[in-house]
Amino acid sequence: MVFIVKITADDGTVIELGKAEQEENNQGNCLTDVNIHLDTIDNDAKQKSSAMLAKIEVFGKIYEESNSKTMYKSLFDWAKSLEKNQWYRTVDIEIKDDGGEETFRKYHFEKVFVVDYKEFYGKNNDMKDNHFKLFMTQKENTFKTIETY
Repeated sequence: MVFIVKITADDGTVIELGKAEQEENNQGNCLTDVNIHLDTIDNDAKQKSSAMLAKIEVFGKIYEESNSKTMYKSLFDWAKSLEKNQWYRTVDIEIKDDGGEETFRKYHFEKVFVVDYKEFYGKNNDMKDNHFKLFMTQKENTFKTIETY
């Protein structure tokens, strides 16, 4: 599968993961996995609950020779931002077939913020490559704005 993740701030700033790396280098798409989890907050619920969250995990490789080094810095800066007007972003995810030709699924999430962002470097990490993990969730009470195609 080929993954493209587009993260858009209210001021129009865009972080795009997946597409640019594929076009810029011979390494292929930097994204390796995308997990989308619709989570009922109370796991002991006796009936369908409206208290739900969308949780999104994005995993990818960090290419040292990539022209997209600013992309990794942009993710880091968004994750550490303490400015309230920078917290929430719109996230669009496109999942394509292995050839990148046919779209399998698209998702649209509004009011998403970073829960955790991790970068792993060195030869002793589990994946044996430099990589990152971005864990995001959607702001409370915005669950109904999720769209999928």
